[in-house]
Amino acid sequence: MKISILACAAATALCGVLAAADSTESVAREIVALERTALDGWQKGNPDPLLAISDPDITYFHVMTDQRLDGLPAVRALFESYRGRSLFDSYEMAGPKVQSSGETAVLTYILVRHIGTTTTRWNATQVYRHNKEGWRIVHSHWSLAKPLEP
Repeated sequence: MKISILACAAATALCGVLAAADSTESVAREIVALERTALDGWQKGNPDPLLAISDPDITYFHVMTDQRLDGLPAVRALFESYRGRSLFDSYEMAGPKVQSSGETAVLTYILVRHIGTTTTRWNATQVYRHNKEGWRIVHSHWSLAKPLEP
């Protein structure tokens, strides 16, 4: 009897661990898919996919801004200045990693942008929060990555 209670407890614990792993993997796939949709929009000069997943209270750091942008209206104003201009010919999300806990997920990756024969690399950090509308970016931080050694 003791063995079967222990076996049941172990099986229940294992199921919980497997369910958590599946949930974490599912969140990671969803976050990366949202990010790719946003990047596909930028490839066409369309910031709308990124704006659609941005939280009203988003904060935003980028080398193109003098200071942190606070709130969706400020981010939208910046993005509108790029509307209609493709930011790259093609791109890669190098080494995407999603770390999640509860209603928060952090996506980090290196954006490898190809524009003609030029390639640039950007460090990207996107902090997502899950709410009734789904996953939304609450903080975004972009910086130039150190070039790869030849």
